[in-house]
Amino acid sequence: MKSRILYSLLFATIPALAQTDTQAVHSAAEIQQRQAKVLETAKASATGMANEKTDETPNSRTLFVARIRTGEAERHQFWADQMVISKGTVTLVTGGTLKGEHSNSGQPGETLAPSIEGGKEVTLHAGDIAHIPAGVPHWIKLAPGTTATYIVFKEKAPE
Repeated sequence: MKSRILYSLLFATIPALAQTDTQAVHSAAEIQQRQAKVLETAKASATGMANEKTDETPNSRTLFVARIRTGEAERHQFWADQMVISKGTVTLVTGGTLKGEHSNSGQPGETLAPSIEGGKEVTLHAGDIAHIPAGVPHWIKLAPGTTATYIVFKEKAPE
């Protein structure tokens, strides 16, 4: 039941974010298949994270994301994130100060850091949604031995 609500929400959200004349529709089966694929990629990755980009326009994009461990904190100067947790549980830290901040090579306005000092922590479960405005540091943490998949709708911030 929870997954039906989640997928209904996703189908309602995608056209609003797409800002294009071409409508993008992804079936629940396709979403599950893409997330299984990206999870296998994450398991083989040195970072423990993988994503697959889809539905990209100049002002928006959708990412299927999988994590098998905590990665780096990040901040996007030009993009807001809307995260929908599909499977697993994550701790989202927002705000605070990026510690050991460095640029994300080749990505203008994108910075990474090993951690965040301070900030607000919230636990997110499958079906939960979080909005992270552009410019706000954020960090996805996982408990050891757990995995999570989620969908991120990225929207370009007004200039």
